[in-house]
Amino acid sequence: MINKLHFYIVAILATIASSCSSDLSNSTAVDRLPVIFPDYSGIVIPPNIAPLNFVVREKGNAFAARISVSGEDPIRIENSNGKVEIDISSWHKLLNKAKGKEINIDIFVKENGGRWQKYKTIVNRVANDEIDNHLVYRLINTGYVMWSAIGIYQRNLENFDETAIIDNKSIDNTCVNCHSFARNSPKSMMIHVRANHAGTVIYADGKLKKINTKTKYTLAAGAYPNWHPDGKHIAFSVNSISQRFFSKDIRQEVSDAASDLVVYDVEKNTITTSPKVSTSSRENLPVWSADGKSLYYISAPPVTDYESQYNAKFSLMHIPYDVDRNVWGEADTVISAKKTGKSVTFPKTSPDGKYLMFTLSDHGYFTIHHPDADLYLLDLQTGKFERMDINSPQTDSYHCWSSSGRWFVFSSKRIDGLYTRPFFCYFDSNGKASKPFVLPQKDPEFYDSFLKNYNIPELITGPVEPSALDIRDLILTDAKPVQLDASVDTTFMGQHLRKKDMNPKPLSKEEH
Repeated sequence: MINKLHFYIVAILATIASSCSSDLSNSTAVDRLPVIFPDYSGIVIPPNIAPLNFVVREKGNAFAARISVSGEDPIRIENSNGKVEIDISSWHKLLNKAKGKEINIDIFVKENGGRWQKYKTIVNRVANDEIDNHLVYRLINTGYVMWSAIGIYQRNLENFDETAIIDNKSIDNTCVNCHSFARNSPKSMMIHVRANHAGTVIYADGKLKKINTKTKYTLAAGAYPNWHPDGKHIAFSVNSISQRFFSKDIRQEVSDAASDLVVYDVEKNTITTSPKVSTSSRENLPVWSADGKSLYYISAPPVTDYESQYNAKFSLMHIPYDVDRNVWGEADTVISAKKTGKSVTFPKTSPDGKYLMFTLSDHGYFTIHHPDADLYLLDLQTGKFERMDINSPQTDSYHCWSSSGRWFVFSSKRIDGLYTRPFFCYFDSNGKASKPFVLPQKDPEFYDSFLKNYNIPELITGPVEPSALDIRDLILTDAKPVQLDASVDTTFMGQHLRKKDMNPKPLSKEEH
């Protein structure tokens, strides 16, 4: 009796589903692609990404979508609002069958009293290479609008789950920033805390600690970080940072009046530096080579006045460094600001050591506020670099490689020119990037109303291990001081700090 009842229920549901599916066989062809948002057309998709939900932005009172891979039954969606929200289980089954193949999306729109219209098929390719399954970012309001309401979050890229790593409401609304990971691993992490409860949170070898990276012989506490591939050292810049505001074009500018480089040993709790990376110039944004045998960084001339501080042009530099022996080589210029007439920032080496991606703009290094900022790719074998095809008329800036080097994420304001969103690209073996696509959301109209910026997107291979509660409790404790490595020439560093000009000449009334 139960089996018969089950049979009848299934038959009824099948009949209802069939009756709800419109006859689209006689639709009229439209010779263009449909307008959809987000634009998920002509892209390469990771085989483990969450459903790419979108909304059809064509006029009509009925909408239908058929999402399929060759030889398989399509996912069918019909409604009156144009939202294509895909069942997550059905989507992942489809992706699994589509690895290395194409997914076709057919969109149909019916106007009032009219016939169905069928647009050109959207064709997307599914890569064989998975993307690291978590993305970490800071959510922050624009500029100084409720700036204190910020937090660092992680999103599972295989679904829509977002959790807080640390929300600053739990730590007296102090600032948290500059999260970083070693080789995309959640097992080695650091987060800076500014103002109240200041310090740097380090997670390594399954343990949490909070340190104060400032010493009497270094300029400031560590700022912009990058983990060594060994997970035991972190290169930092130490900066004297300030901000400036404008009434048009670039509304906000962040710059440093002085900066040096230091390296922190996680196991020994020591900071080291050298006269070769602590010069009168401004050394900033260090990043390790893929083999960990050298550092890339940016450098600008010393400050002489406010104009030179804010309109600085940074060159890309390189210096060998042996972390085991604490031996520095000689610095050399990779890309000269004098030759390009522009400023290099955010250098990031690919995991295979073949490429270095960076941002180029007219001036400065904090390019999230620069509409002219574009991504460039340097071939480390040939020394040639070029502007990438993925750029937009709006800001395209901070970026992060996946652990495999086959994917990268970057920050862009291309949707509306106001808010920073994370975009993903596939990077093939020939060094070519696919068309970018934005982080998928459960509600495809999410970005129309979400009024926060995604800041510093970082790809990692799994969820962060410490709980938000454990991180909060640690932040509320005092930071432990680091020690200066015995090899550092303290006489030189003392003289060096006294020479650093952190109070440049103010602008005249005419310059304001």
